[in-house]
Amino acid sequence: MEEVVREIVDDPKAIGEFEREWETLKAEKRNFAQHISNWLSVQANENATILFRVLLHSTLCTKRVAEEFRLSTEAFDWLVGEIESRFQQAQVQPGEMVGALAAQSLGEPATQMTLNTFHHAGVSAKNVTLGVPRLKEIINISKNPKTPSLTVFLTGAAAKDAERAKDVLCRLEHTTLRKVTENTAIYYDPDLQNSVIAEDREFVSVYHEMPDFDPSGISPWLLRIELDRKRMTDKKLTMEQIAEKIYAAFGNDLNCVFNDDNAEKLVLRIRIMNSDYNLQEGEKTRKRNGG
Repeated sequence: MEEVVREIVDDPKAIGEFEREWETLKAEKRNFAQHISNWLSVQANENATILFRVLLHSTLCTKRVAEEFRLSTEAFDWLVGEIESRFQQAQVQPGEMVGALAAQSLGEPATQMTLNTFHHAGVSAKNVTLGVPRLKEIINISKNPKTPSLTVFLTGAAAKDAERAKDVLCRLEHTTLRKVTENTAIYYDPDLQNSVIAEDREFVSVYHEMPDFDPSGISPWLLRIELDRKRMTDKKLTMEQIAEKIYAAFGNDLNCVFNDDNAEKLVLRIRIMNSDYNLQEGEKTRKRNGG
């Protein structure tokens, strides 16, 4: 074996052949490594963009582009170019600390959202959930947001008329009695004709001149609600509308007396009706009075 090696080392031609074979093996190794690297890069790129490609193909399929979006050739080319440009801008260099960038991108808007709450303190139109609580709702896809809101874009004549837009708002907005109530109080007021509340006597006496209910079944206890005129006007509500809603919800179980919309104070007087307790109390009162 040593003699064979010694002959190869002493032969320049054999040395040259050996070096050429060695260089060929090294070149093949480099090509194989480069091929494997390219294949892995292509596979990684496909895995990373598979959801994006699914969304792109489903959104820009031929049927939707032609029937739903009605894009011309120029518009479609511009859209594809815009998508490609945005995609290229969104790419980062290998080794970029994307985790830190993502944390900063979430933290900065959350901080700014928190700071903005101080500028909107006390403003009902801006009284919405902001900052970290709102961010948690978005990330967790909360089914019951604390302050749900709705943005409506009007079309037609209502889009250019502020009064019509206000009418649409009043019809869409959910309003409860609590939202338009300014003050509430409970009184013991057994005399229907002569109320213990001096400022209510005039319209109460007019209402009870020709009652359409049995006075013996009415409760002596009175719930008096004062409504906020500004909120009532803003929501375009009338006293009659509120009374109708109360009767629709409680029927003949309640007696509701209200004054005129032009009165100094908007007052609702509510009593319980058709109660056995009321009948018993009325009977006791009549016996005490010698009736």
